[in-house]
Amino acid sequence: MNIGFSPPDITEMEIEAVVQALKSGWITTGPKTKQFEKELAVFCNTSTCVCVNSATAAMELILRALGVGPGDEVITTAYTYTASASVIEHVGAKIVLVDTAPNSFYLDIDCLSEAMTDKTKVIIPVDIGGVMVDYKQVFDVVDSHRSLFRPANDLQSAYGRAIILADAAHSIGAVYDGKRSGSVADFSAFSLHEDKFYTGHYEAKTA
Repeated sequence: MNIGFSPPDITEMEIEAVVQALKSGWITTGPKTKQFEKELAVFCNTSTCVCVNSATAAMELILRALGVGPGDEVITTAYTYTASASVIEHVGAKIVLVDTAPNSFYLDIDCLSEAMTDKTKVIIPVDIGGVMVDYKQVFDVVDSHRSLFRPANDLQSAYGRAIILADAAHSIGAVYDGKRSGSVADFSAFSLHEDKFYTGHYEAKTA
């Protein structure tokens, strides 16, 4: 039996939308992109959304905007797609991998705490399969290490702690403790790739 992997669900509505875009003359960033940015920001209950070509590009853009570079450390999980780590390499920072917790797909909170140093600038937790990380635990760890944080610019100083960048490629539409993905972490990067885009609804709650 041939079972298709993540087959696309394309209706006449999507086809007509593409035709309209092609006929408009805007085949790169145009009015439809700006409309999508505004609607996605509203959907996620956040102030701003910026579309780029991939979640990988989004994460690298965020790291560069934060001024992360050589001499800095960025922590992410060992269980993820390579992009979560490669963007750290792209900006010249040190990749710090932490293992997953027992019987879990998510980074081990105790290992995260042990991995943090005065060079840690950003944490990149990774949401998996439409389920978000327990961000309350991540924020608790980061807040408990505020005294270690050494900001390198005004934007980092505004946070006063390591910054949390969610690799939310798998969690658009998910809800954590009453908050939609995109409004929980300091920054979130989504993906609209068909293998990662989850249309289902999953709500996680803290204990």
